[in-house]
Amino acid sequence: MFAVLWAALPAQAQRYPSQEKFGKNRIQYRTFDWKIFRTSNFEVYHYQGGTNMAKLTAQFAETEFDRITEILGYTPYNRIKIFLYNSPGELMQSNMGLATFGDLDDQELDLAQSRVEIAFTGDQISFRKKLVMEISRLFVYDMLYGGNLKDALQSSLLLTLPDWFMSGIAAYIAEGWTPELSDYMRDVTLKRPIKKPALLYGKDATLIGQSIWNYIAERYGKDNISNILNLTRIIRTEQTSITSTLGVPSYSRFLREWQAFYSSTTEQASKGYTEPSPTWRYRLHEFNEIGNSSSIKLSPDKKWIAVSEMHKSRYKVTVFNLETGRDMVVRQGGIQIGNAQQNSMLPLIAWTKFNTLAMVVEENNRHNLFIFDKLDTKRPVIRIKRNIRGLDQIVAMDVSDDGTMLAVSADKGGKNDLYLVSVSRASVIPLTNDLFDDLSPQFVTGSSRRVVFTSNRPTDSLGTDQGNYKNLNATVSLFEHDGSPRAETVTRLVDSLGLSLAAVRANEEDVFFLSDYKGIKNLFKYNRQSGAISQLTNYLFSLLSADITLQGSGGIVYSRLENGMYSMAYIDRLNPDVSLDAPVLSREGRPKSQPSAVSGANPANSKADTLAPTAEPQKIALRPGEVDTDDYQFDEDVLKTFEFRQKRGNLANNIPIPIPRSRKRENIAIKGPYDYRGLFIANDASSDWRVDPIRGFGYAQSISMNDLLENHVIKAGFFISTTFRNSNLFAEYTNNTHRIDFGLRVDRQSLYVDYNRATQKYRFNQIKATVSYPFSSFVRVSVSPTFTTTRLVDVGILSEPDRSTQYAGAISEFVLDNTETNGMNMVQGTRFKVRYENQLGVGQAFQNFYRLSIDLRRYQKIHRDLILAGRLAFSRSGGRAPKQSIMGGMENWILNKKDNAANNNPLTFGEGVDNRDIFFSEFATNLRGFNLNRLSGTNYVLANLELRVPLIKYLYRGPITSNFLRNFQIIGFTDIGTAWTGKGPFSQENSLNTEIIGSGSDPFRATVTNFRNPYLMGYGVGARTMLFGFYVKFDYAWGVDNGVTNKAIPYITLGYDF
Repeated sequence: MFAVLWAALPAQAQRYPSQEKFGKNRIQYRTFDWKIFRTSNFEVYHYQGGTNMAKLTAQFAETEFDRITEILGYTPYNRIKIFLYNSPGELMQSNMGLATFGDLDDQELDLAQSRVEIAFTGDQISFRKKLVMEISRLFVYDMLYGGNLKDALQSSLLLTLPDWFMSGIAAYIAEGWTPELSDYMRDVTLKRPIKKPALLYGKDATLIGQSIWNYIAERYGKDNISNILNLTRIIRTEQTSITSTLGVPSYSRFLREWQAFYSSTTEQASKGYTEPSPTWRYRLHEFNEIGNSSSIKLSPDKKWIAVSEMHKSRYKVTVFNLETGRDMVVRQGGIQIGNAQQNSMLPLIAWTKFNTLAMVVEENNRHNLFIFDKLDTKRPVIRIKRNIRGLDQIVAMDVSDDGTMLAVSADKGGKNDLYLVSVSRASVIPLTNDLFDDLSPQFVTGSSRRVVFTSNRPTDSLGTDQGNYKNLNATVSLFEHDGSPRAETVTRLVDSLGLSLAAVRANEEDVFFLSDYKGIKNLFKYNRQSGAISQLTNYLFSLLSADITLQGSGGIVYSRLENGMYSMAYIDRLNPDVSLDAPVLSREGRPKSQPSAVSGANPANSKADTLAPTAEPQKIALRPGEVDTDDYQFDEDVLKTFEFRQKRGNLANNIPIPIPRSRKRENIAIKGPYDYRGLFIANDASSDWRVDPIRGFGYAQSISMNDLLENHVIKAGFFISTTFRNSNLFAEYTNNTHRIDFGLRVDRQSLYVDYNRATQKYRFNQIKATVSYPFSSFVRVSVSPTFTTTRLVDVGILSEPDRSTQYAGAISEFVLDNTETNGMNMVQGTRFKVRYENQLGVGQAFQNFYRLSIDLRRYQKIHRDLILAGRLAFSRSGGRAPKQSIMGGMENWILNKKDNAANNNPLTFGEGVDNRDIFFSEFATNLRGFNLNRLSGTNYVLANLELRVPLIKYLYRGPITSNFLRNFQIIGFTDIGTAWTGKGPFSQENSLNTEIIGSGSDPFRATVTNFRNPYLMGYGVGARTMLFGFYVKFDYAWGVDNGVTNKAIPYITLGYDF
């Protein structure tokens, strides 16, 4: 389905630049049969293949509901709708958000309508974290902005919060403190101190916000979180809410203390950890760009490094020859993303001992396996290409040394399991089958069966415990599987160490893995014989991904966060026998005593601490008469009485029970599944004022109705002038369920003309059916058969019969749109459209005409929010009755002025004049510096260039509460164009250079040929902003005609620019 990003106004037969339909596409590769599960607080919508995952989602959501509402101090009034997709690729097929007219993006629309769109991420651990984050974000939005779209739009005008505020609290509720947050704050503190969090956006805003809320909880207590949120909802400013709630003298003082909190932890961590000196570096992309990811692999002989990266919806796999310094792109392509918030699918890579590169990449909803050989040549050879079937998502992969087998961590039906895949046949062999996650598989060196992996399974038995929502933990342990599909047990190697654990390499003696149990993710080694764990690296930053080789002097490659950028590096030495002594950092980042390491011959029987000891609170210096309210203890007799009452079950009548953080509901009632019924709901309404150059000033209203999935959309609207005699009506239905989209539209327009006592009524009726086929997220073609009637009723002459013409025709379009909207009237990217219309007069061949139109628009970011916008438009009409294009002025121009040409004026009305062609006219704007209808003809060329500067946002990077100032823009512009009938604009035989003097009744007529510059040029400056709920533009332009500069013309217009 294509997402039309256009002004929500009734379309007219006349065509205007702002009403040109572009838009990205949503492509449906399959049909979903939706079902519904209901719980006390949630509705989970799912489809075939996702039933078990939907039940688990409902259980996860209900389990976390009490904890989230307790932290926020707020409970939503309505049941939350969760739309669950089996994979991110299928979530990209969602049509949600297409039926709304407003300026909210997809995420804001979901929040405003109390719904969550989420895809299973491939494993339960990351999925649960993402689910809690999305639910928390929705609850905060509902708390601050209201529970429906109307309230959200109104509140957004009054409450403007920095990006870190909402995204940060959602991340904190979902994760709390994490080693990743600590690593990010070390990078910020050491490399790029942040003084104004309000200036941040994207992932920077999320993590800075998470750190602020974590600081508030650690320093002042979690209860203050809900107090700050509730006060923000009332007084509508987060700075005053924070200072008033926490008792801090000023907001700047609060920020200084927040910075000092993390600076001290970074300083302490720096004493026990070091920065390495790599021999090779490769800089990737910025950390703040959403959807980017990467991985790195080192060949066994240290000759090659392979880097897989995802950047702006495109993947690229590059190999680097460390001996020659040469690099080569092995494979690249585009992942078509319909929703920018979704995770990208990074190609998975691994080396064999023969220096062949194995790659698994998802393309067109298929998992393709490639084996690349002869990397020394100019162009690598694809030795093997296979399609892996039967798996929904592949999240991790390794290849055996001999290149015959793959070990993959993949999900099927919402369960992440371990599989072996035959490279030659692409057949899949399951090794596990339960709800527990099996991640980061690595073959034991020399084996094509034995696999080391990490898992959150509580026991080493397979098949006895299938897992449920109660025992799915976030911590993982290290296991080994012998590769037999009938295995009943796995070998536990290392118990849970920290919050993150990933296998890197394994052989018969040792297992190498990444772990953050000391606070920073570094490389560790587990010795099979002794059971001892030793630390091999003590870097000050976390290793996001890593690979090693033990041949020769060894080597390690890794990716890290450095100075706000993702970078990769290689160190040509690695000593596997070293054992470094690095301090264990607490959750605040301060070094503490190291927990006892897993030791002994059977490490599975001993557990290392996953959390470091809590830091001792600092004593407060008290003045005489002051009391430390944090220094207290409970009386033992009171505690005994409390416990006794609790056992008797009478506690509810005496002391309220606080909700524990780790509380899990024992019984969660799930009703269903119920069939999804596509009931239509009123989704959105939009109103505006229009200044039509023919009908005059009037009011426009549109309404949209759709089912919950927005597969079926009904839109209707009208325009009526202030005289109540001119009107437009339209209604359309669109079916977006399948790969090919279908639409049906009806338009009816009326025009009343009272000119020099000549009263005429014009009527236009059209019915149009549309078939649209998207080739990608950015490109589509459509064909629209039409049937049109035009009618003229000459009211002043009753004896004159009505004049009527019927047209049968078709409209075909090619549309490209890869733009992104970054704010009101702020677009980046490219739009391009080719439109061809052919209309045949039914029984009146002399009425046949066609029109070819081309529209190219480019929006180029210059610096920060500065946009250089350019547009090039061309149109040509032909046939036996070609239609006119009207050039000059601006669209929606209040108090507009028109020029009346002596000959062939397309705006001529009156007695004896049949101007039904006005319904097919095309208005070529903007050409500022001139009046409307300055030129007209069957052909036109127009170029526009604008520099758009959001002045206040550019100069002041903080939050701007005023809607007027936040959207205020100044522009400089130039317009160049011409319109003509006949041959080219410089030809002597056209309407520009040929002037006929004398009318048809004059006895003498003369034809005068002029030689003049056919192009008109306008230039000037302007301003735009939101005023009283309308987007208002003011332009002041000078026009240049044949080398003469005219007097400047002011323009006041409504609506967005092109």
